[in-house]
Amino acid sequence: MSAILVAGSEGGIGRACVEAVEASGTPAFGVDLADGIDITRPGGAEKALARAAEAHGSVSGVVHAIGMSGRSLGDGGVADCTDAAWNEVHRVNHESVFRLLRASIPAMPEGGSIVVIGSALGTSIDDDFRTVAYASAKGGLIPLIRVAAREAASRGVRINLVSAGLVATPMSRRARESEAIRARMPALMPLGARPCRPEEVAQAVLWLLSPASGRTTGAVIPVDGGWHLR
Repeated sequence: MSAILVAGSEGGIGRACVEAVEASGTPAFGVDLADGIDITRPGGAEKALARAAEAHGSVSGVVHAIGMSGRSLGDGGVADCTDAAWNEVHRVNHESVFRLLRASIPAMPEGGSIVVIGSALGTSIDDDFRTVAYASAKGGLIPLIRVAAREAASRGVRINLVSAGLVATPMSRRARESEAIRARMPALMPLGARPCRPEEVAQAVLWLLSPASGRTTGAVIPVDGGWHLR
């Protein structure tokens, strides 16, 4: 049975995507650094697709759920961001998407679907989340997936992006534990004034992978509790 490849399967959102796909009755093939596959490096995407196809015969969908924060490397405002943070955050959060798209588009059958996890910070500016490398890398995903979606449309392959707000994952712990940010939650995410759950993001991903979204491509779907309405 054709499988869904989930890159970044050990992360909070990636793990939730694996569970949602499997609960729907479709096999999920998760890959992460622990599996010896690094999508962010040359050849990693091709290796992941080959292993998934070997295990399940074919791959009909791909999820890119790899991401990192660059704060520990010096990500911050433009005047403060270090070269190390800028380079590594773009390599992991942006370049790896390009690598996976480049490998996946030719490998997808007609009707295939590729979903990329983006961030509300890619389209909004907030002083409590001032990380220029992260925002730039995530913001750059929008033209990337649109160009790719246009290219893949002739093959019957769809490519979309889920723009996630603050999600309750280990990576967001610093923000979620901040008293200042907790006090602002009703304004930041007015729909319930709480972080999104990984499972809520995964359900949007599941819809984009399914035939129910068969006429949707090149779209940016917000799952952010209303963050984008500010």
